[in-house]
Amino acid sequence: MIIKNIIFDIGGVLAEPKTGHWFITNNFYNIVSKDLINKENLIKSLKENIYLHTQNPKDEEEEQKMFSNYYYKVLSDINYPNLTKDIANKIAYDRVSDDEMFVFYDDVKENIIRLSQKYNLYIISNGWPSSLRVLHNIGIDKYFKVIVISSMYTDLKEESLFDIFLKQYNVEPSESIYIDDRDYILNKAKEYNFNLLLMDRKNAIKSTEFKIIHNLKEIE
Repeated sequence: MIIKNIIFDIGGVLAEPKTGHWFITNNFYNIVSKDLINKENLIKSLKENIYLHTQNPKDEEEEQKMFSNYYYKVLSDINYPNLTKDIANKIAYDRVSDDEMFVFYDDVKENIIRLSQKYNLYIISNGWPSSLRVLHNIGIDKYFKVIVISSMYTDLKEESLFDIFLKQYNVEPSESIYIDDRDYILNKAKEYNFNLLLMDRKNAIKSTEFKIIHNLKEIE
């Protein structure tokens, strides 16, 4: 079967968070005091409260409100002193509005341009509307035929987002490569008969059933 399409995840494939964590913003510790936060408890609460996809923001205004509620709940959980809505709003604004939250890997733009000359390119990402702005501002959104951001489709990849994508955009999985950095998402994608690649940017994966690549240059 001839490959016609390449479908990318964003996080871990095209970009990573500047702080090392997608929910700790670049100015997080300028807004709250690091001395008043137990890092282990913060990371635990950030993970436990990722109920965000249930709120399904369709634009950046809704995304801002969603993240404000999220950060207020997280900081409440870890008993951050003198917590106010204003603190949560400031962190949420930083998360939504700061393009530099995303650090794109050095090989991305060059190889997205190269691959777009041979294949139809798509993105399917568990994320929020601000991702569209970030992709536009770095100048690569125009190389993708479709960009599917989960919150705007009210679903996640590990749920039914692949079904929605395939039905709406008439893409044949057997003619498509899907690239992600997480095994459990590739296990879901495997149900649809995609050709699968596991991205391992940091050479950290010890064992997997999937073919590993380490950068976009490895895609012919």
